[in-house]
Amino acid sequence: MLSSCATQKETVYPPIEKVESPEKKPSEIVRRPDVIKPIAPKIEPCEETTERSINRTGIETMSFMRINFFDIDGKGLQDMIVGNKSGYVYLYKNGGDPVKHPWRSVVYFEGVKAGAFSSPALGDLDGDGRAELIVGTGGFSSDSGKVFFFRNEGTVQRPTWKKMASPVLSIGNDAAVTIVDYDFDGKPDIIACNSEGKIFFFKNVSEGNDLKFVKDPSPPIRGNFGMYAVPSAKKIGDRVMLVIGNSMGKLFMFEIRKNGSGLSAKQFKVGISAKAFASPAFASLLDKGRTDLIVADGDGMISYYENLKGDFSSLRQKEDLFNNRILAGPVCSPTICYIGNKAYMVIGNMDGTLRFFENNKSDQGIAWTEKRGYLSGIKVKGFSRGILTSWEGKEMLITGQGSGTLRAFINAGNKKPAWKEKVSFFQGIKIKGHSTPAIFDLDGDGKWQLISGAADGGIYAYRIKGMKKGLPVWEQIEGAFDGMRVSGFSVPSIVRDDKAVYLIVGQQDGRISTFKADIVDNAPVNYRSLRFVETDLLANVRMHEHSSPFVLLNNGVFDIISGDYNGNLRHFLCKKSLM
Repeated sequence: MLSSCATQKETVYPPIEKVESPEKKPSEIVRRPDVIKPIAPKIEPCEETTERSINRTGIETMSFMRINFFDIDGKGLQDMIVGNKSGYVYLYKNGGDPVKHPWRSVVYFEGVKAGAFSSPALGDLDGDGRAELIVGTGGFSSDSGKVFFFRNEGTVQRPTWKKMASPVLSIGNDAAVTIVDYDFDGKPDIIACNSEGKIFFFKNVSEGNDLKFVKDPSPPIRGNFGMYAVPSAKKIGDRVMLVIGNSMGKLFMFEIRKNGSGLSAKQFKVGISAKAFASPAFASLLDKGRTDLIVADGDGMISYYENLKGDFSSLRQKEDLFNNRILAGPVCSPTICYIGNKAYMVIGNMDGTLRFFENNKSDQGIAWTEKRGYLSGIKVKGFSRGILTSWEGKEMLITGQGSGTLRAFINAGNKKPAWKEKVSFFQGIKIKGHSTPAIFDLDGDGKWQLISGAADGGIYAYRIKGMKKGLPVWEQIEGAFDGMRVSGFSVPSIVRDDKAVYLIVGQQDGRISTFKADIVDNAPVNYRSLRFVETDLLANVRMHEHSSPFVLLNNGVFDIISGDYNGNLRHFLCKKSLM
């Protein structure tokens, strides 16, 4: 398969087969770009299509998720409460059929925040018919290891959460919590774990609205469960099921029962695990008469396991419940190319791996299908951004990496891909850190240009000066991009039509900057004289840090996909006429 993912004009050109030395041109005066005051669009220029094309679940990817399920409004549907690394607490409403209907994000816990690594749980702790919220907190804050209590002073529909002065529980560092009546006295108690793997049981000895919890001196379970332990518990009939996850992805499960005047606990073997930082929860989302097990991991993947026999001895994973989405990994950076009428996507991320996806339209699932193993053997030193193109009749994968060095790999295989690095392909190009390349051909003459972002937020442009020993010799393009800066860790993408060049740049704070430079109709691009004007095309878009947009221009519409720090991909269609 020969391909070209080079960013080009609105017309798609054939793959580049041969690169020749450019003709020499008279020297010109170098002029730095003039960045003019942003132009506000007359109407909303962009439509977000993420839910249709990339993420059918409606659930945002979050790192170090701590999940809990609770029927917020008493309608018989269990909603999902989520804590994560940010310390905030989120609510996703259950649409009634979690397979066919996406979860809906609702602002419900406004004003609630832990120091970091929030671990939330809801329960009616004082028996007044209204749920209280408890939040365990972690990270490097002075509150790490504390459990805070919040009371709803509003209504169920319009809550007003107020942090209570007491009680406050403290268990060391990185508190993770669950609420359950583990001692069968009719009052919901608290079970908590910490970063050292220790477990704590707190009895509810509250009187009326005066909440009070005391540490159980004779807990039913003792032991150490590994670093960053996270508990979840559920009362099912005459027993309490408790499951604990840890940083290695391992799960421990116990059954607690009333035994005379005391309690007994029995451990069960769990035949499943997570990649790392397992955060378990119990819920009844498919069969209301059955309690199933859900496990989130540190990268934001959520796996649903059906408890088919009711005793957790036979857990069957249901793939489409939470993962009808692309899980791209932290600091993900996508690029797209067309081969004929078929679209393909390469996604790099923080650990330096690269993944390859094919676009297949689907009425039920997402449009992208991963071709696992296609880029097998290619891994760089972190923060990859891959561009699939062709060179001398063979597939080439170009990627940036954290060190700044650009690298190129040739597919030397026939029926099966076999990638081999083409050393020194980018001789003459020096990016100090976090290179994010984009190959393009704005003139459509079959000769490459290249731009790259960097850790300093700059935009660096190069073109092929000539060939030496079968390798291109690159020279820096002076002019339009000189001195251009965004707010750190720039990720550029560029296209043109008959009248303008469009530059879209991601940056560290999650914003996406957009620029336009007018040109003479169908004229060759003179990089020295381009004057970029900043626009507000994506002013209302804010990714979760380290935005990494890639843009195509099709039939007067910008097709933009961007990744972010947490591993989210978002998709936008924007009207070119409003830029």
